Amino acid sequence: MGLQRENILSLIGSRRYHSAILTTFSFDFYFFEMKAMRWLRSCGVRNVNVLIDGHYYAQLMQQLGGEEMNLAPAYSLYPVFGSSIFHPKIWMLFGKNEGMLVIGSGNLTNSGNGNNEEIWGAFHFDTRSSENALIFSTAWNYVQKLCAPIKGYTYEKTNHWLLENSKWLGDLPPSNGDSFYEVSGKDKVAFLYNSSNGTIFQKLSDLIGKERIVEITTVSPYYDKRGNAIRALSEIWPESKINVVIDESGTVPYEIPLSKNLHFFNWYDLGISKAIYSKSDEHSELSKLHAKIIHFKVDSGKEFLLFGSANVTPEGLGLPGKRENEEASLLIESPEGGLLKNLGIKLKSPVGLSEFNVKSSKTVFEIVVSSNRKKINLLVAEVIFDEIFVYAIGNYSGALVVKIFDKDGRVLHSIELDSFSEEIRIKLTLPKEANHVELYDESGNSSQSNKVLLSDHVLLAKTHPNPKTEEIERIFQDIQGGDLTKVLDLLQYALLDETEGLGSSKLISRKSPNEIKSAGKEELEKLYELSGFKTKENQSQEKGLLIFSNSLRVLDALRFVSSVEFIQSNQSELKVDEQEASLDKTPIKEGGGIETQLITPLWMLNAERRKLLAYLNKTYDHQHFLLYSKNKPKDYKVSLTDLSKYLIAIELLLGYGGKIEKYIDGEDEEYFTYLEFLDDLPYHSDSVKGWLFYIIGEFLLIVKAGFKKYELEYTQNKMQQLKADALVDSLICILNMKWKENEKGYAKSMILNCLHYLGGNGHEWWRIELPHIKSRLEVRMDSVNNQSNMLNENYRWLLDEIIPLFLRAIHKLSSQEFETKVKRGQTIYKSHFGYCEVKNISSNNELILVRPGFIWDEMVGDFIRHNDDVDYQPLYLKKFLIVD
Repeated sequence: MGLQRENILSLIGSRRYHSAILTTFSFDFYFFEMKAMRWLRSCGVRNVNVLIDGHYYAQLMQQLGGEEMNLAPAYSLYPVFGSSIFHPKIWMLFGKNEGMLVIGSGNLTNSGNGNNEEIWGAFHFDTRSSENALIFSTAWNYVQKLCAPIKGYTYEKTNHWLLENSKWLGDLPPSNGDSFYEVSGKDKVAFLYNSSNGTIFQKLSDLIGKERIVEITTVSPYYDKRGNAIRALSEIWPESKINVVIDESGTVPYEIPLSKNLHFFNWYDLGISKAIYSKSDEHSELSKLHAKIIHFKVDSGKEFLLFGSANVTPEGLGLPGKRENEEASLLIESPEGGLLKNLGIKLKSPVGLSEFNVKSSKTVFEIVVSSNRKKINLLVAEVIFDEIFVYAIGNYSGALVVKIFDKDGRVLHSIELDSFSEEIRIKLTLPKEANHVELYDESGNSSQSNKVLLSDHVLLAKTHPNPKTEEIERIFQDIQGGDLTKVLDLLQYALLDETEGLGSSKLISRKSPNEIKSAGKEELEKLYELSGFKTKENQSQEKGLLIFSNSLRVLDALRFVSSVEFIQSNQSELKVDEQEASLDKTPIKEGGGIETQLITPLWMLNAERRKLLAYLNKTYDHQHFLLYSKNKPKDYKVSLTDLSKYLIAIELLLGYGGKIEKYIDGEDEEYFTYLEFLDDLPYHSDSVKGWLFYIIGEFLLIVKAGFKKYELEYTQNKMQQLKADALVDSLICILNMKWKENEKGYAKSMILNCLHYLGGNGHEWWRIELPHIKSRLEVRMDSVNNQSNMLNENYRWLLDEIIPLFLRAIHKLSSQEFETKVKRGQTIYKSHFGYCEVKNISSNNELILVRPGFIWDEMVGDFIRHNDDVDYQPLYLKKFLIVD
């Protein structure tokens, strides 16, 4: 077994593992999401589950910053409550044919994975070899015991998902309990943990108690003040010399009785810094000690090394009569010795115990457990569509109030309960601002539980390690890891999205609706497997849509990209560690953080633009088919999938319109533009303006027939949310454009149709919602990277002229103020055509109407053809509403 300095994250091979179970005492959201999760995602680990000490989690939830689970969402964070501290540090990763096991001392914090001195043992298992099979079997049995009592969806993720996708777990050999197992070379290893069947100390005594130990060296950040753990070792091996290495920033055994066999060493005098960092300029001083080591030297030269999560304390090792912590450690047997030397630990001159500064401080148990005890311990709160499931343990009599908060601590909902139950089920559709849950007494004034973050069932379901979805999830993970060059690779999945069975490819193939529906449902069942998930048949397809829709996934990715820079620049760093160590503020390199701007070659830029144009063209083809094809479906209503695909197109126009990249042509620097803003007649589909006319214009004609109705309230709310997004994004796209004087009629009609078809009905709705829409427009304007110099001026035009005009039109519609005569250049409203500009009027009062979405007529040079007839026929309209 080799000993070397490694970053634990760097041990995880790319595309080898799909799932992970990680255990920790303390936790740092910022580190985990910005570093660990980015790295895990970039390596293909999709199903990530973290078990954390419940009382520490309760303390952490008192320090909410609002961005928790936003930087890298869709992982499970599950608190474990016990009578003492949950303290093991285990990383167990699972692949189709292999696994990785890491056991050590570091928490899931920046300090635990970089700043502190930690110690880890890592093992790899492959089904092609029996090596390490027994240690994996023992560790898996232990992890299964930890996961057995888990409630909610995390139980599926840590049990069924693993057994179904890592079938080798069921073929591991039976564990021999606390025995030594052979590993590579001549070394042996035993996996030790505290349990009702024996503690680490008892098992250590059983395994090596009869060895002739001549020297014991303990290295630990925390000792009990009376040194009872050290004295217990001395009682088993009374003739041995005991070396105690102390970091005075931790706790010192200052009341231990002194003896001639007992020697003390200062951690900062060991010279380990020079031994380990001699080739590095990055470390000018010794890091804080957080490794926990007990080294045993036998008279024959053989050595044993106990290391892991357990401090050299009665609670850590599990001395008799003490409340032992949940701990996990490894005991290494090395016939050849040299273990301390390989770790870089070299004892120098001992020092007196009195030379250490003793700090009067509370124990971790007092700080974390005692101060965070509640009558009710919340375990998890899951949002499953239009229901909330809250799982808890505890003993409480009386009525309760469930309070649901947003990230700023504002109460969104209060639900009264007659009594406490370990499974609380609430029928409620939550707004997207909902963040966490807490239980209060009947008065609603006194908290009776810890806080727990809400987890989204839909997001977690998408992390299922099904190989059929591996490719699209890999791209998502790369993007979350910072590789923004992969964004356009996602577009093909949105194009092929047939979740609702009436996508463009199936419409064009002329399959019957029944064939499409059957094929769509069958395909869904192949994508993700939702163990334990049951629903009513008449709502199952809607729930499947929300989980399986590739269009929604791609839309989420595009929005993530547009917001990630804002989040990173505003993210405050949290201080959460056993030792309150500050977070490292150095730039993130692991997982794909972009630190330098690379110049992309021209061929790659052209390839990216082809992907962009392919999506926009396909979206236009589909919309044009729905409007003008002879085979178009009758009474077609816009679905959630249609709306998602449309919003993707708008995101692309906002994100890539006017976007410029630098490239090298020979020795010259040149500039590449994905989509030019402007275009001249005739309007082409290689500019933002052209796509505005073709995609927004035709979409606003399609929605005249209305939107698809859904039964599930959650789906209805999702539809309303996307509809509101479409209103804001479409308006911003139109406003972020320089309009010539002869084009303002186009912009005006598109804006009016956006307000009419994507907004609500009636003057009262607009009175209530208009302030919110204005606020959203202003926020969205700030997020547009490639702003036109006309954006602010056009926004004033919208507020000062167009919206008042629209509100007057609403009033005229409600009071039936129709006209029969109109002038050229005026804007009218007719329900069959929406808002249009009058281009011309014949002597018979026949109108030629213009609006983007109508077919471009090359002869006339305008958008006038409202059907696919070869010969355009002017319209005779008996009455209409004049807007101007």
